[in-house]
Amino acid sequence: MKKVEIIIESVYVNRLIDLLKSNDINGYTIIKDIQGAGGHGLKTADDVTDVFSNNYVFTVCEESKYLNIEDSISKFIKRYGGKCIVSDVMLLI
Repeated sequence: MKKVEIIIESVYVNRLIDLLKSNDINGYTIIKDIQGAGGHGLKTADDVTDVFSNNYVFTVCEESKYLNIEDSISKFIKRYGGKCIVSDVMLLI
């Protein structure tokens, strides 16, 4: 199993979800208005609108599904920005 964690600007979340669903990955979690610092400096979560806020999206899927979507996620991140972290995981239940 793979856990795929993606941090992207909120305006691109729906496109990312469409990408996941089109690759038969239908389970995911979205945490809105996250904040932190990285290569683009400090990102706060206190904007009046959520246009420039970051969201955290994660999913856990079979490795074969991840391998099918790996290249598409890479292209997505290169086009829209963000970070993607992939790790091996085991589901307890």
